[in-house]
Amino acid sequence: AGVQSLSQAANVGELFQYEIATPVSLPRQESAMLPIVNESVKGRKLSIYNQRVQAKHPLNGLRLTNATDLHLMQGPITVFDGGAYAGDARIEDMQPGTERLISYALDLDTEVAPESTGQSDDITQVRLIKGVLHIEHRHQRTQKYTVKNSSKKAKTVLIEQPLDPSWHLIAPKEASEKTRDMYRFEVAAEPGKPAVLEVVEEMTSGRSEERRVGKECRSRWA
Repeated sequence: AGVQSLSQAANVGELFQYEIATPVSLPRQESAMLPIVNESVKGRKLSIYNQRVQAKHPLNGLRLTNATDLHLMQGPITVFDGGAYAGDARIEDMQPGTERLISYALDLDTEVAPESTGQSDDITQVRLIKGVLHIEHRHQRTQKYTVKNSSKKAKTVLIEQPLDPSWHLIAPKEASEKTRDMYRFEVAAEPGKPAVLEVVEEMTSGRSEERRVGKECRSRWA
């Protein structure tokens, strides 16, 4: 408390620099730690579930926003929850106003049960053009997540699912957010009440077969 920032950040091309407002003198063979940023940042607590990372429990996470006017350098950070140590994380470089999703510990109070309901294959269209039979198939698959919150507080669980560009999202209509390689869906988990999320995806494919319809008809009438 009472420690003030001694620097100002400035962009230099793609780089940045901190300018020390008050000169600091150090004796020979001595070192000192200087406060660079002493401002509040914004954060929203949530749990992050990814089946490939941990199949049973999500991770405690934080959606961190750089609400300062300074560039935050990449490196390790320590997270405190209610004044108590909660875990360690690492952030990448954060420009002013940017967001990062970080995780720092295992959320043992929350369990997620993933379940794949299989894949359906339906014929949606059949066309016969110049002796070639065109068949169009519609494939649909469903991934179900059941979230159980054993704590005494409501939680927001962010479920991550791989994104395959050849499959189209049917339900929910939109993801809470989307990255290059995954969907993220927010699920509200009340204490003692299982919450269910079903993700339905669809893909259309086609194949062609040559049919000698004219020859078969002549031989039948002969």
